[in-house]
Amino acid sequence: MLCQHALILLPLFVATLELAIPFFSKTSGLIYLSLVTFIFIVAPKRCAIGDWRKILPSALISALGAVATFALANHLDLGPLVASAIVGLVGTFFLAEDDQLKIYLGAFVGMTSVARFPSLGLVVVAGLVGGVLWQVLNETWNGVGGRLGTIAAAAVLVVVLTLGGGL
Repeated sequence: MLCQHALILLPLFVATLELAIPFFSKTSGLIYLSLVTFIFIVAPKRCAIGDWRKILPSALISALGAVATFALANHLDLGPLVASAIVGLVGTFFLAEDDQLKIYLGAFVGMTSVARFPSLGLVVVAGLVGGVLWQVLNETWNGVGGRLGTIAAAAVLVVVLTLGGGL
């Protein structure tokens, strides 16, 4: 369980790496690739994730929420708050309780600025990463406020920093 608590600190770790990049400019890509490899290969094995069959549905539901929110916010000019609220509200009518959390997590990912994600493909990838992180951190910090937002921030940071761009 300690391993899963450590993963929730991912946004702080990534932001620290971003601040340190001027000192490691030639190795920044390698640092980010190592980070992503650790998160998605090593950490789940070390954390003893129970059922791997739950990861794909979680990732897809989160990606759906991210794309829907991003499209409503940026292409229909509703803004990120209204778009996120619409996606969350629609999710409550059509999804089971656990899946409602996943789509709302994706809605947080989709609230990202178009300046950070100029293409919809990056939004999809960030939504998928968010769903994977959700499944890895599923039983971590239950009942603590900010868990979904922290996981969404981690997913967005990982995608922005590994696929280009920056803070």
